[in-house]
Amino acid sequence: MIRKIQIGVATSLSLLILTGCSQLPAPTPSTNASVEASCPLTELKHPNLVPLPAQSIPGNVIAPPGQGGLCNARNYEVSKDLIIWRAWNSTYEESKFGKWWSLEKPLGGVAQYRAEFNICPKYSPLDMLVRCTLKTGTQVIIGPGQSAQCSNYFTYPQSDTNQLYLANAAEVTLNCTNFYDEFSWHEVAPEAETNTTQ
Repeated sequence: MIRKIQIGVATSLSLLILTGCSQLPAPTPSTNASVEASCPLTELKHPNLVPLPAQSIPGNVIAPPGQGGLCNARNYEVSKDLIIWRAWNSTYEESKFGKWWSLEKPLGGVAQYRAEFNICPKYSPLDMLVRCTLKTGTQVIIGPGQSAQCSNYFTYPQSDTNQLYLANAAEVTLNCTNFYDEFSWHEVAPEAETNTTQ
């Protein structure tokens, strides 16, 4: 989520942009976090996750509107091995162990998944899926997605769907299985006919 900084921009402004995605503890925001008032944070109830009392969130997670990332976040510890999922780009192998994951297996259409996780088409074709086991004791960051401006004409709104942030996914996961994409076409229901007879 780190944006490219053009040459000539003041150092202070660069730091502001780079830290705009900082994470935030549930009760007390971290130093560089800027949380949206429209993004209340509720504690996630999950049998394999325990909320941490001390919050420590890096500076690239909570982002301003339009930049993706999360709009609020909290730290958790994995109390029991946990299955997580990630859709990724087959043309870029390193994206398999990227930073953004789902707690649930993606279902439904790709467009729906993009909207729920604020993934612009230019970020990834989402043509592969990986399922991994997250090791017990791993500390993670979870929160709802921030809006993502994909172009001047198209923006995904803020999402209620929780995303899981992992800075070092390759080191804290095991038993990973890959799934490939394939065409699965479904007939679109015809629109209801409009009676134009007066």
